[in-house]
Parts: sequence; structure tokens; C-alpha cells
Amino acid sequence: MEAARKWHGLAIVGSIVALGAGAAALSPGASATSPSHSCANKPVTLKIEDGMGGTTNYKTTVKTITVQGVSCTSTYKFLVALLNNKSKTLPEKYKCKIGHFKTPLGYFPQVCTKTGVKVQFAQQGG
Repeated sequence: MEAARKWHGLAIVGSIVALGAGAAALSPGASATSPSHSCANKPVTLKIEDGMGGTTNYKTTVKTITVQGVSCTSTYKFLVALLNNKSKTLPEKYKCKIGHFKTPLGYFPQVCTKTGVKVQFAQQGG
């Protein structure tokens, strides 16, 4: 009877160690990929030079916004900075390229990434 209790206690300790090892093995993979989520369409007003020394406001909407590793609020700030950028350099050290996902007619897909962050959206034009 005493031997059975000894093995029972050893089995419990072994189970706890195995669960801890399993959790440690899964946690690096779980933290490396954050879930992606969709953000609402964002209306953006662009300032376009009119050729006579002034600017004209042009309203457009950025659609199909999906983000990973960043909030929608900071994504909206990034998109406004990206689309109104006059210096032709990407803000916040992002790298952008043409995306490959479904977009509404008249919009073209773009994907911007930096370490741990991915923003994909559809911009009017093309």
C-alpha cells in the first residue's frame, strides 16, 4: 500500500514536469505570431498640388485593412502619414510592396511590414 502511494506521488510530479515542459516548448511559437484583425475603412484627405502653387484636397477611402502586431489607431496614423508623404520615404521604417489578396474593384492591394508588424490594405487607384 505504501509503495502504491509512493508511485502515485511520483506520477503526479512527472505529470507536472511534463506539462511545464510542454508549455515552455509552445510559448516561443505562440509569442512569435500575433493574431491578425480587421480594422474599419479609413477615409483619408490627400493634399494634391494643383500646379498653380496651391493645393487641392482629395478625399479617398482606404479599404480592406488587416493588421497584425499593431493597433488600428496606430495603423490609421501610419496610413495618413504614408498617403500624405511628400518626401517619398516610408514613415516609421516600414517596407511596402504590392499585396496578393482580394480587393474591391478599383483598389489595389498593398502590404507594409516591419519587425513584428504587418499592415495590409487596399488603396484607390491603379
